[in-house]
Amino acid sequence: MRTSIDNDRGVDTDASGLQVELEDAGGTRWWKGLLATLSSQYGNAYRRFVGRVDGQVRYASFTFAVPPTWGEIPPREQWAPEMTGALQELRRDLEKDGWVEVGRGDQPWALRYERATSGASSG
Repeated sequence: MRTSIDNDRGVDTDASGLQVELEDAGGTRWWKGLLATLSSQYGNAYRRFVGRVDGQVRYASFTFAVPPTWGEIPPREQWAPEMTGALQELRRDLEKDGWVEVGRGDQPWALRYERATSGASSG
């Protein structure tokens, strides 16, 4: 299940784009990293996809396990089987909340979104 982080600062997030990124779920807080290390019997790392607006996380997918790697090797579905499902769920949630994909980067998850304009016709 995704997490939608409310904007409690009163900032108009509609004016900015949203960037989907891959994040080390254990690295978000020191205690999460320790808990992930202690609870993983195979030394797996945990990642999640996040949607950021102005550098702030507004959406987060469920976490999925990836085996430890050397350096910055990006995960692939073959060895991170829940990765695609996490990204698909996040994309559905973004679209349900009115975000429209406007660009892609080099990785399958490097997506850019903007809010749909209210004057756009649906049909």
